[in-house]
Amino acid sequence: MPIVAFYSKDSNTDLLEEWEQRLRLYFPSIKLVDLLSYKAENAITALLWKAPLFRVKELKNLKALISLGQGVDHILKDNIINTKIPIVRIVDPYMAKSMSHWVIISVLNFTRDTFGYYDQQKSKTYKARKEVNFTNVKIAIYGMGAIGRVVARDLKQLGFKIYGWSRTPKNISGVICYRDRDKFEFLLNTCDIHICLLPLTSETANIFDKSSFKMMKFGSCFINAGRGEQVVEEDLIEYCKSGQISHAILDVYCKEPLPKNSRLWEQENIKIWPHVAAETNPETAAKQIAKAIKCIENGKTPPNTIDIKVGY
Repeated sequence: MPIVAFYSKDSNTDLLEEWEQRLRLYFPSIKLVDLLSYKAENAITALLWKAPLFRVKELKNLKALISLGQGVDHILKDNIINTKIPIVRIVDPYMAKSMSHWVIISVLNFTRDTFGYYDQQKSKTYKARKEVNFTNVKIAIYGMGAIGRVVARDLKQLGFKIYGWSRTPKNISGVICYRDRDKFEFLLNTCDIHICLLPLTSETANIFDKSSFKMMKFGSCFINAGRGEQVVEEDLIEYCKSGQISHAILDVYCKEPLPKNSRLWEQENIKIWPHVAAETNPETAAKQIAKAIKCIENGKTPPNTIDIKVGY
């Protein structure tokens, strides 16, 4: 019976049981145990989301780690874990579409001035607001991986002009894709909406800071569903106050849950979501996780094993 250590921050035993039931559809003999229990000592695989890494390090029989999400920065942080063993991430079309839906909501709320109409409702003002010609709106997507390319295609279908920026070259029909720092700055200067979907690495930490926001066109919209640590939050607040950023829509933060004393809450043109843009769905992700565990049990390298050198 393969034993898998399980931990998902802020979850309960019901989630562990749900994952076990889903995984058993593809791997009937599998057994999930709490990472913090003594039973985890025999685990060969760990299924993790924001786990206490000191505990993971204590488990000497682990042959691989599986992230309960697309990102693996929560495993790699502080260089605590032995990265000689494989680290696997989820690549789920359901999650990609969920993220695309959230981004589309955010983009349309900006282009259709939803927030302005909601404010008018409070004062019972029945009046048309200025309409934006969406065919002229330029959208930059930073991060063109498994999620970014789905978001790009869906926004393209809605009639927007889409540009992508990533570490490696990408070829996506109808989307102009760039790489390199000078092209990053080019997009900051020329686009109206900026969407961060980047993985968190040493190169992307604090990538959106005062210098980046200063390059954006006056009245731009900034959307972040990458990682909170990619944004210098005080700089974002400053440029939202000045109107340089007319709207910021955020799903991720440097500290989560977002503290009640964070100044982000107080800025009216910053909209707060609680890291729900694309949550891992046990129903859709279980098959690939079960496949990864089988590979690990058989001494094979699972699909979607990350490249430690680049961090994803």
